[in-house]
Amino acid sequence: MRKLLHANFLRLKKDKYFWTGIVVMALYAIADCAGQYNNMTRYEMTVSYDGVFFASHMVIGMLIASFCSLYIGTEYSDGTIRNKLIAGCDRKSIYLSNFITCTAAGVMMNTVYMLVAGILGIPLFGFFESSMGAVLMNLLNSVLMTAAFTAVFTMLSMLNQNKALVAVISMIGVFAAIILALYIAMKLGEKEFVDGAVMSKTVGDTTTQTIQKIPNPMYLKPAQRAAHQFVLDLLPTGQSLQIASLSVRNPWTLGAYSLIITGVVNIVGVFCFKRKDLK
Repeated sequence: MRKLLHANFLRLKKDKYFWTGIVVMALYAIADCAGQYNNMTRYEMTVSYDGVFFASHMVIGMLIASFCSLYIGTEYSDGTIRNKLIAGCDRKSIYLSNFITCTAAGVMMNTVYMLVAGILGIPLFGFFESSMGAVLMNLLNSVLMTAAFTAVFTMLSMLNQNKALVAVISMIGVFAAIILALYIAMKLGEKEFVDGAVMSKTVGDTTTQTIQKIPNPMYLKPAQRAAHQFVLDLLPTGQSLQIASLSVRNPWTLGAYSLIITGVVNIVGVFCFKRKDLK
């Protein structure tokens, strides 16, 4: 395993897909800081550094999806995996070394965003408004969420040798999961009461109007809210949405779900990879 990881990280240093991801995240940080500063100065909007710092979590899943499919797919197309097997490496070590490498790459991409956002954002927006405990918890959940994302896309990439097909499936899957997370968050954000009918009352020459609060039919019942929150906390895209929007309700739960997803998916992935017929 140690030799496989050493070889993977040496390759990562020269990998064009990895450096493309690094550049994309750096540019995204610059663009986000510039856009938020424009909103603050031109439109007098309130901008917190917290939101800028964690904004990358909305796109990190897409970068990991594309990186895993291309990085691991290249191992198949170049015959690297077969060479590792011929050299005596066992399939479990090959699988897990790729998972660890891709997870590290995802964490480094996110870290680059945060470093650039820190260099540019702190002078423009000030420091964190949240407590350092909350910031550190979000950072921990960020790493665990990245591992969960990587576990899913590593399994897809390791079990299918068609690099282009895996890339398409991964991107469609992550987009669908983002849309699902946004929909669930929208449902959970519904207010319990909304402005309803206007009651008019005329007394002499005076007419008064009253807006009544009525129950919102779109507001979820307690059992439905619990189910929707569970799905939002479980989905890595739901976690990324909550971290990016600074709306994490169950910080310890997010990390636990990420660990469960990572463990279960890796166990299934290793089991299937051991039985895969490598042509």
